[in-house]
Amino acid sequence: MLAPPAIFLSDHRHLTFDFEEYIKKELGLDLDNENKKEDGQVCKYFLKGACTKGSHCQFKHSRGGDRDKSVVCKHWLRGLCKKGDSCEFLHVFNMKKMPECWFYSKYGECCNGDECMYLHIDPESKQKECPWYARGFCKHGPNCRHKHVRKMVCQNYLTGFCPEGPNCPNGHPKYELPTMYSADGAGDDRQQQPQHQQQQQQQQQQQQDTSSIDDQPQRSHVNRPQSGFYRRLEDVTCFKCGAQGHYANRCPQGRGGGGYRQ
Repeated sequence: MLAPPAIFLSDHRHLTFDFEEYIKKELGLDLDNENKKEDGQVCKYFLKGACTKGSHCQFKHSRGGDRDKSVVCKHWLRGLCKKGDSCEFLHVFNMKKMPECWFYSKYGECCNGDECMYLHIDPESKQKECPWYARGFCKHGPNCRHKHVRKMVCQNYLTGFCPEGPNCPNGHPKYELPTMYSADGAGDDRQQQPQHQQQQQQQQQQQQDTSSIDDQPQRSHVNRPQSGFYRRLEDVTCFKCGAQGHYANRCPQGRGGGGYRQ
């Protein structure tokens, strides 16, 4: 007689034993904590794109990363979130984790005022501190797009060591040159050049521009296509001197010669 086949359940979380009540009531241990912890874990196969269980997977399918469960779901506030427990955002009403108010960030004011359910973040708090002003001087002055924070110089830091470190309320001037950043936001390892080097580069650029302008009249006698055909210099008549073979801007008489009259 063959033994009955063993029944294997892949989902064992819903099984309960008789001794679980004793552990919960007498020993005071919370067995549901492990299940909750397991439910909150992200499926490692889903992150690799190789989970074959789909919606039947016991782990969470989420790509939220560090932002996961840190901001309240704006669709849940309106009753329109369809993801339920699989949503990457919080389904609780927490004012400290509400999304930022778009109108306040865009226009600096909100018509709802204090009754607005979204966060009103001060634009100055988003502004970065100017590295040049922290170093000692910023050439842009009040027109600088970064924040100029005024602090008293820490005497201990100037002496050589400050025991409070970055928590010191006074300023710690930095003598290294700040790093330049390109327009696309990518960091550049180059440091800002001194002013005299920048002036030299500007002068060299101006000289190159003027030399390129001076070379243009020398190349103007080259036959260029006009109206789809080339015009020979023998057919060109100068309106200044009346001679043929050159344009008026290449006339040997220059501006001193009188205009050509027939």
